[in-house]
Amino acid sequence: MAGVLAAWGMNIVKANAFSNEAGTVVDTLFFTDRFRTLELNLSEWERFKRSVSEVLLGEADLERMLRDRQRSEKGTIAKVKVETKIEFDDSCSSTSTLVQVIAQDRPRLLHRIASCLSDQKCNIEIALIDTEGQMAIDTFYLTSGGKKLSAIHCEAVEKSLVEELRAE
Repeated sequence: MAGVLAAWGMNIVKANAFSNEAGTVVDTLFFTDRFRTLELNLSEWERFKRSVSEVLLGEADLERMLRDRQRSEKGTIAKVKVETKIEFDDSCSSTSTLVQVIAQDRPRLLHRIASCLSDQKCNIEIALIDTEGQMAIDTFYLTSGGKKLSAIHCEAVEKSLVEELRAE
């Protein structure tokens, strides 16, 4: 969901996502339409809804959509520099490992983080997403194989996140 919103140029400013053992997922995303695309072009709403549906059903090429958006946003410069910080905590939850990512807010950030966590075989049990100005504060409760992440797994996830967030 974060990817399709990014592909449309939307800025996710806050989100809450929860899943349970039965496989039910509830995502609530608050986003802004930075370019007023949907407000100024009411006919785009149908295309937007169709695009969301196609991506969620796996019928659309999300990576192509994101590449197209990325080309159109080249050269955007941040007004405030935010240093990336990644912290893990095993004591906050009896069932999950908490990871907090503080980073420069930018297009596709949440999608990149979520994809990286997925690539590292992490299941996002809860996601709490917030944006303050140009600083993204994204907190995830993670499991792998139904358990907390091991110290070695945390190190691998951190390395992967650092590489992904530096790769821009």
